[in-house]
Amino acid sequence: MSNPLLLPYEALRARIDAKLYNDIDVLSHDHVLFFEGDTRLTETLDKDWAQSLLQTLDAEASADDLLIVVNGNLTVEGDIAIGDYHPCLLVIGNVACEVLVSGDDTIFITGDAHITHAFYGYYNDGSIQIDGTTHVPYVINSDHSSGITPSGAILINAYSDHHDFFDYDYLSGALPEVVVPEALNKGTFDAWKFIEWVRAGQSPFVEGAKPMRIANAEALEKLVSGTIKAVQELDWSDRNERKFPDAILRLRYLRKLDLSKNPITELPADLDRLENLEELHLESCRLTHLPDSIGNLKKLRVLTMSGNHDMTTLPETLANLEQLTVLKVNYMPLNFPASFARLDRLEEISLYQCYTDKTQPAPFPEFITRLKNLKRLDLRENWLASIPESFLQVQTLEEFVWTGGRTKAPNLIDYAQFKNLKKLVISRKFAAWKDIVFTITSLEHLSIDRNKEDKQYFGQDMLDLWIEMMPEQDEESRKHLEWMLAHKQAEPDGRFSVLLNPGMKPEELRGISKLEKLKSLDLSFNHLTGLPEEFFQLKNLEYIDLQYNKFTDDVKERITRTFPTANIVWQ
Repeated sequence: MSNPLLLPYEALRARIDAKLYNDIDVLSHDHVLFFEGDTRLTETLDKDWAQSLLQTLDAEASADDLLIVVNGNLTVEGDIAIGDYHPCLLVIGNVACEVLVSGDDTIFITGDAHITHAFYGYYNDGSIQIDGTTHVPYVINSDHSSGITPSGAILINAYSDHHDFFDYDYLSGALPEVVVPEALNKGTFDAWKFIEWVRAGQSPFVEGAKPMRIANAEALEKLVSGTIKAVQELDWSDRNERKFPDAILRLRYLRKLDLSKNPITELPADLDRLENLEELHLESCRLTHLPDSIGNLKKLRVLTMSGNHDMTTLPETLANLEQLTVLKVNYMPLNFPASFARLDRLEEISLYQCYTDKTQPAPFPEFITRLKNLKRLDLRENWLASIPESFLQVQTLEEFVWTGGRTKAPNLIDYAQFKNLKKLVISRKFAAWKDIVFTITSLEHLSIDRNKEDKQYFGQDMLDLWIEMMPEQDEESRKHLEWMLAHKQAEPDGRFSVLLNPGMKPEELRGISKLEKLKSLDLSFNHLTGLPEEFFQLKNLEYIDLQYNKFTDDVKERITRTFPTANIVWQ
């Protein structure tokens, strides 16, 4: 090992351009151990090694504020395993070691890494960046920012069942079944035991264990080479399939196919080969469009595609699905063709959080107003320009979910005109609905929860800052600040407040006795102290959610006595 120099960090800038290594440069380092040229260490590089080396240099510096820089290739006859926040390591060249561990520390390697046994990245405070290729037989990652490009590695997620930083061969949930007992600790995967077993020259996997991509291919081949007519349902979700598996098209008797949570970007043009398909689940894929051939799946009843965020249009041919009863497209900012009104059998539509731009509220999907059999509509967390009067034409509607929904319209339509409306969910929306909700006498399920009083508090300094910033704000933000200034109230502690939500008051529940058919009532998170006398006349209640209210014991006792057979949730 060449003798290193101990430098203040500012002196390093005269030797290298530290700005090129931003992950290192943005951190605070008081001292630098600087190795010029290719360097070989005959022991493990860890924090103890760094502190010992500092002592030999008669330095008062601590490894707790140290950066190690090797301006050349680094060969370690052992491991690189710092683990702690410092020292950090910068190698301007290649690295070779037995095991490379990246934890809370920050490591930057500009060249390749040749690792004999394993790379292990754990926890999420630190990070590693290797600009070249990482040649290693095993990569174990546990919620760590691992910026490496592995070559020839088996990739293991020791933290979760998701493909986060890599396309893994094995996910956390499968590890207890595929690794040898020596790599487990009380039945749970242990990365350190795994590494030591590998270091000892042993295979860490049980006989017959196979990476997911190989197991997927073999499982599909077995299905298509068997009795195809017997395969009528296939759950192929969360298999990390990047491309639609062509073999699935040979399963022409499939009635239900689930491909959710696969990063598939497109479906095959000849998807209609699955002519018997009745249910198709495509949630949280990466689809940007659907093939026109989907309109030829004449038996399709259920289509769920929620979470394909980049899809904004649907093919006109989808309107040909005469048997479609359920359509779920949550989190998708879709523009629907008018032809969708031909979906006469459609009973359920879910559009949760599809239109979230409050500066440009979306128009209400007009085709909905012309559906003949719609029963359930979920419009939670959407910004719409309005809900039109024509929506009242949908007299088959039985369930409407509007939690977090907003429109620019000053008034609500008369929901009491929905003669078959049985379920209404308007969490956090009671203030806007209180004059109309108890006139919807067909209701059997009502959720008017989460309406506690809500105030925003701020001090004089914050108020002055807002006033100073007001000219720079967009029109909507400026109007909001003006509203706050006009409605602020002084608090006893010297602060100000504005009332964002007045909360629900017991007297505002008067009229609830009109809902004679009510079986389920959610009044949770309202901080109510009492209930009006009318509440106790709701003799058909079977379920009452009263969590997070402030009833006295006497009120609770009366509620329990009045509804002896109801399921009452107190906490």
